Amino acid sequence: MEIVSQSSDEKIQEKSENESKPEIKYFKCCVCILNEKYEYFGKSPPWVRDYKLEEDAYIIEDPFLPPKRGEFLILGAHCVKCGLAVCKDTNCSFYYIGTYCIKCAKQCSKEFPNAVQEKLNRIIVPL
Repeated sequence: MEIVSQSSDEKIQEKSENESKPEIKYFKCCVCILNEKYEYFGKSPPWVRDYKLEEDAYIIEDPFLPPKRGEFLILGAHCVKCGLAVCKDTNCSFYYIGTYCIKCAKQCSKEFPNAVQEKLNRIIVPL
């Protein structure tokens, strides 16, 4: 049996290669199963200056524009009622003071003001 060990230089190189690779994180919507890479979760993406979101959200730099312009897309957020991740598509979520998944928005629609209830009823297809 032959025992082979790595030199300390090889171990350091292997460790630095692993550290230099950013962890790839994915956002997955609980309604439509959208599965997309995201770059930041929170209220203030580091590449955006002087802007803070009202709630923590899954964010990517806008892939349709040249890099480093400070533009971004919000993929989704967590439902304020059930806590599940939901995308910003109108068939999946509704925003009123916070993001609600469609199921929770329908279940607690009576808690919203009348004007919001009317809008919710117009845009949401019954499940």
